[in-house]
Amino acid sequence: MRNLLNFILFFYAALFLTGCSPLGILNATVSSDGYTSVLNQAYGKKTRQSLDVHIPNNVSDNADVVIFYYGGRWQYGSKEQYKFVADAFTSKGIIVVLPDYRLYPDVDWRDFIKDGAGAYQWVFENIGKYHGNPKRIFVMGHSAGAHISAMVSLDESLLDKKIRRPCGFMGLAGPYDFLPIRDADVIRVFSSAGDLKNTQPITFINKNDPAMLLMHGRDDVSVKVGNTTRVEKRVKQIGGTVNTKLYDDVDHIDLLISLSSTFRHISPVLDDSVAFMKKTNCN
Repeated sequence: MRNLLNFILFFYAALFLTGCSPLGILNATVSSDGYTSVLNQAYGKKTRQSLDVHIPNNVSDNADVVIFYYGGRWQYGSKEQYKFVADAFTSKGIIVVLPDYRLYPDVDWRDFIKDGAGAYQWVFENIGKYHGNPKRIFVMGHSAGAHISAMVSLDESLLDKKIRRPCGFMGLAGPYDFLPIRDADVIRVFSSAGDLKNTQPITFINKNDPAMLLMHGRDDVSVKVGNTTRVEKRVKQIGGTVNTKLYDDVDHIDLLISLSSTFRHISPVLDDSVAFMKKTNCN
């Protein structure tokens, strides 16, 4: 127990104080023996427009697929930091795709959302080569990544008409309805938006949206839980499909690291996600 506590304290210190990569520590605790990786597949011509595909060794034909968009305040992060996410879902026989996307200030806010859609389109068109089912692609993200994956799921203008929309959306502590923006760095990220409502996933909700699983820790002070509960309310008002999981004694980072084998006891994020995927019918 003391070693676990020390690890947690180190994790938080590294994340918030030193700029080191605590996610690298989590990655060091998992093995890639159970899956094969196809790395750096380009979904566009720009730097950072690439993705990794992780295929379970025991994959079945027409397997379910999860595209996981990482967070980082739309300003930092890389797909290499999320090996523990690949380990989690491939252990359940699910193909995992980890895309990079361009970041502010190198690009405008519209660009990282377009990158999210571009990565999705690549997966839709190519995942059959890796035994994945293009009719059963689920998009998932944490924090800023949940914002991007929500926009890909909800804003129909982002995808070509010939591209089937995601089978389902799974959001971890997502900022879906965060106006007015108060943090100075986030204000800068979205400063070029003429109408800030167009930056909010909640704006695009309609009854034909993919089924949603919204997960949030009740102790989250980084992204307030109201982002999730307001989306839940809106979806239910229009007759959409939404399932919400609010976890006691779980904060913003707890929710993410619950996907790792080391901290899976913190909350049942993985089990809840897999159960949601299994019960979601996308025929």
